[in-house]
Amino acid sequence: MQITQIELFKYAIPMVPFTIATGTMHFAQNLLVCVHTNDGLVGWGESSAFPMIVGETQATCFEVGKEFSAIWKGKDPLDLGARLAELDLCIARNYTAKSAFDLALHDLAAKAANQPLYAYLGGKTKAIESDLTIGIGTPAAMAEQAIDFVNNRGVNTIKVKLGKDP
Repeated sequence: MQITQIELFKYAIPMVPFTIATGTMHFAQNLLVCVHTNDGLVGWGESSAFPMIVGETQATCFEVGKEFSAIWKGKDPLDLGARLAELDLCIARNYTAKSAFDLALHDLAAKAANQPLYAYLGGKTKAIESDLTIGIGTPAAMAEQAIDFVNNRGVNTIKVKLGKDP
């Protein structure tokens, strides 16, 4: 199997403004990666750049993605270790961009194995609990949001952003 084409798609998803000390996000700025093979299989991966945290933007992910695409064309997508190592050799860091390509390869490998991705990755496991982050706002709005998430949405752990001032 060989990679014949990689498509990159930029898109934005409107979101409730999310504010942290370093800035406010109004849109999730995502990159979708589609890896095509000569066997007709297609793998999909996605990443969402959050420049205030990771230092990457949708534009940088797209540009780096073009470099990654050129490196992988004609290569075996099922040699995941080699493909992912090539990304690290191409550029340091840029983990947001790399994650979309990583996911696309894993999706493709699962399809080649005729398995859903969760099964390919080891099957069902116990749920992994994460937190929900409440962005900076008025104390009343933040408290209202926290109460809603705990009482109505099953959230057990909340992280609260407090502001820029010490």
